[in-house]
Amino acid sequence: MSSGKGKWRIAGSSPMLRFALIGALMLGAHRAWLAHSKPRIELTGEWLDSLQRDYERRSGQWPDEAEKQALVKHQIEQEILYREAVKEGHVEDPRVKGLLAAILRESIEPVLGDPTDEELKEFRRQHGEAYQLPGQIAFEHVSFAAAAALPQGTLERLKAGEKVAGDPAVKLANPLPLTWLPQLRKLFGEDFVEQLESSPSGEWVGPLHSARGVHFVKVTQRHEAREMDFEEVKPALTSQWLKATKDAAVSARVDEWKKNYQIVLPEDVSGR
Repeated sequence: MSSGKGKWRIAGSSPMLRFALIGALMLGAHRAWLAHSKPRIELTGEWLDSLQRDYERRSGQWPDEAEKQALVKHQIEQEILYREAVKEGHVEDPRVKGLLAAILRESIEPVLGDPTDEELKEFRRQHGEAYQLPGQIAFEHVSFAAAAALPQGTLERLKAGEKVAGDPAVKLANPLPLTWLPQLRKLFGEDFVEQLESSPSGEWVGPLHSARGVHFVKVTQRHEAREMDFEEVKPALTSQWLKATKDAAVSARVDEWKKNYQIVLPEDVSGR
């Protein structure tokens, strides 16, 4: 009869059993490693408090237990979705890149106070064209969808004070009230507005061709372009000064970071 010590010696001397024991130990070690190597998602008390306060701001009340559990579940889902998206390379999506760049841009923008009047006036001198009111023109018109529809002698009849009916297919206010020239260009086209600007006030002229048809027009009122008063443009100047100053600060920071990159571009592009 063999002793227990002998049994262990026999078992230890069996290659198959030794292999099985080693495999079992390795499997157990692998499972233990997996259990301890899972990425950690930790919801701290501070994080939970922040979620609940945000919920209170949005809903007007502190979340109850069910709502708190729903907040936690949603945040865990969001975190897992984010991490899996990173694994799958979605950070290379242009939309994600743009959002991340916008977040970083906002974080490095300087906090600025309102500019002085002197700073705004200097900014205006550098960007003068943006702070002028364009001209305006009001006019009566007799309009037709196509040149083939023009009645004979229309201009002469209008100059003689005769009423001439236009084409009802042309849907335009008549008379057209004072309208900014840029709006008229969008509505009728550049060529029409150039002729309109050169037309004398109070006289019928035409036919003038536009994107809307053919027109006989009489300018009834016009306001020339003028530079806006400082107080008129001060709010817009302030907004644009703040944006330009922040953009300049961000560009300066990016230029520093750019030194750490090798940037490769097509031969005909400078990237400056």
